[in-house]
Amino acid sequence: MAEFDANMTLHYGNAGLRRLLSDENIGAWQLFAEPMLIRFDLPDDGIRVCFEGLITVNGPGDRMSSLRGRIEADPQRLRVVAGYDLDHILTATDTLMEVNAALVTTQRELARANHQLTRSEATIRRLSLTDPLTGIANRRALDSHTQETFANGDADDTPVWLIIADIDHFKHVNDTWGHDAGDQALTAVAAALREQSRDSDFVARFGGEEFVILAPGLSRNAVRTYAERLRQGIENIDLPLIGRITLSFGVARRHTDDTGRDLFARADAALYRAKANGRNRVEIADNRAPAATETPP
Repeated sequence: MAEFDANMTLHYGNAGLRRLLSDENIGAWQLFAEPMLIRFDLPDDGIRVCFEGLITVNGPGDRMSSLRGRIEADPQRLRVVAGYDLDHILTATDTLMEVNAALVTTQRELARANHQLTRSEATIRRLSLTDPLTGIANRRALDSHTQETFANGDADDTPVWLIIADIDHFKHVNDTWGHDAGDQALTAVAAALREQSRDSDFVARFGGEEFVILAPGLSRNAVRTYAERLRQGIENIDLPLIGRITLSFGVARRHTDDTGRDLFARADAALYRAKANGRNRVEIADNRAPAATETPP
């Protein structure tokens, strides 16, 4: 509440007005930005309401506030009576609380959606690297893991072996008992290879009836023992309808400058030799004995 004379000299101001007068260099009438008090003249007689509605005032630190009130005048005084609109403040507070609640809900939904998206991306990546029939790694995963295995082998001079296993007479299985029986054979072989391999090995389905194993850290004798054990494990499986199946194995050790294609070509040549020599056998292509443990896995 404030009262001014015709010269805009402050004659009375309550505590609410004086809290706004933090700057002693500013006149009290200058606090009122809209409407400006100098727009109003004092009447010759009576009391006149000059303005009623929202009054904008300049607060401390150039902060502006909107008050609701009126400006009235008589022949001696111009009086401003204004205050905060409590109903408006309460309504704005309620609205702000509703907005905050909606924001919290939205943030939770966004966090949930991000979590689901992360899980979906992980699932998609896992599926893209997995053979859908057998559940083991596919060729794409093998390509990626091969480079990592080569790099680790180069770093600590660890020998890396590639084992290719091919189901013998697989076309005969499909032609005689159908593709469901062929899928059963593929699934059984994949499970057996994964179960009998070491934790450090990488087992993948290369395509068709071919499987590959990357086996680091073995000597020539150890890798032969390893492959023989895998061969015998498959040979002992008895499948419904089909009965027993066998695998032929081609094994090669990576040379220092070998690419994945080079290593596979030598292992594949050894596999061809195993097939030509009667199947259900292990052939090793690399004749150089690596400096590694002789203990088979």
